[in-house]
Amino acid sequence: MDTDLLRQLNNDIWHPFRLAYAKLDAPAFLGLHAPELIRAGGPAKQVFGFADYADQIGKWFAELADRGSSVTISFRFVERIASKDLASERGIFQIVSTRADGDGRTFYGRFHTYARRTDGRWRICVDYDTDERSATLKEEFLAGIDIDDVEAFRAQDVTSA
Repeated sequence: MDTDLLRQLNNDIWHPFRLAYAKLDAPAFLGLHAPELIRAGGPAKQVFGFADYADQIGKWFAELADRGSSVTISFRFVERIASKDLASERGIFQIVSTRADGDGRTFYGRFHTYARRTDGRWRICVDYDTDERSATLKEEFLAGIDIDDVEAFRAQDVTSA
């Protein structure tokens, strides 16, 4: 595995993803996704394209901001496969939502994304998530590989994944 590709994915997608979430910046967040995006899963178990996803994210971020709430997201990976212009990444995410009054909740889910590099920049083309088997998600998140530990994937045998 070329760890430089994983660092590029981190710089183009995963670090800006976390920052846009924390800032509730819908335009920055949506800029990480390709116009041909397929978004599937989520709490509502739906599938839709970029326009509907953009509408959903814009409304959700605005509602959080209007209520004075905040949200952060963290990622841990179980598989990262990348070639020159294509990538498939699977892992567990953790979302921490905090209301204006300080009350907070933590959510976990599994994700699988496919990304493509176009014009020298990586963008998410397919994004799927689920909370199935939720009883083990916190433990799986903690056992997953940190976003910046790209060296852990250097020796990954992609033929067995």
